[in-house]
Formats: sequence, structure tokens, C-alpha cells
Amino acid sequence: MLYYGPGAADLQDPPTPIVDTDSAGVREAMASVYPAVDVVGKVLPGMIERGDGGLLFAGGLSAVMPMPALGALALSSAALRNYALTLNAALAEKGVYAGSLIIGGLIERGDIYEMVQSQQDQFGDVGARTLDPDDIAEAAWELYSRRDRPEATFNTLS
Repeated sequence: MLYYGPGAADLQDPPTPIVDTDSAGVREAMASVYPAVDVVGKVLPGMIERGDGGLLFAGGLSAVMPMPALGALALSSAALRNYALTLNAALAEKGVYAGSLIIGGLIERGDIYEMVQSQQDQFGDVGARTLDPDDIAEAAWELYSRRDRPEATFNTLS
């Protein structure tokens, strides 16, 4: 099993909104997708040879929901999701699973969660708009073990 989830953006340096995004910003955001392709290239041949394995990618909600404020990050999230779904379609008959976790919310007990909680004057009270990492882990396991769908979405925004 391979899990790939690119690191979060710097909350102190918000992304450039999509209407102001240029090609340099898109190239910079896409830099988080290239390592996924590289690492898949290293592990996939062995998985195909064994006829078993899994590739799981985590990305942001902007992959499936327009979020103009996230600018180029929305493009890279969509690219990572599409890569996972396309791999899933290509590998299904080879015994290898690929899937996507779409995460739209603040994950409890993580570093970013702790930072946001400690700076409520800047970020506000997140209250019930958080995600339990145990629920995400359970969904990841279900995706891989059941192989009945290519993605799971977590959304605290709707």
C-alpha cells in the first residue's frame, strides 16, 4: 500500500485567488503532484507483478468543489484526484486498487489543527467544522479493502 498526501499550504501565506493566478503559480502548485507520479512509478511494477496492492491519494475539497480563493491549489488538487481515478480505471483488472480521499475540513489532533486552535483570534473558532482522523483512516481502509468505489469525500463546509 502506498499513501500519498501532499503537505498543507502555509496558513500564514494564503494562496493567490484563481482570478490572479498565473502559469508560474500553477507550476508551483503542480509540484506537489509530480512526486506522486514518481513514487507510483517505483512501486507499481511490483504491485502489478504480484497482482495486488493499493495506491491511495489524499487531496483537498477543491478537487471537487470550486473554491476560487485557493487558486492554483484547486488545480493541483483536481489533478491529483484525476490521477488517482484514472489509475483506478486502468488497474482494476490487474488486482491493484487506486483511490482518492477528498478532505474538506480541519483534521483534529494534527499540527495544523493545533495551530488554528491556538490562534482563534486570527482563524476563529472552528467548532464543529472539524474531521476526526480516525474516521478518515477507517474510510481509507474501507476503500482499499472493499474496492467498491474509487473515492471518499469528507466535507465540513456543507
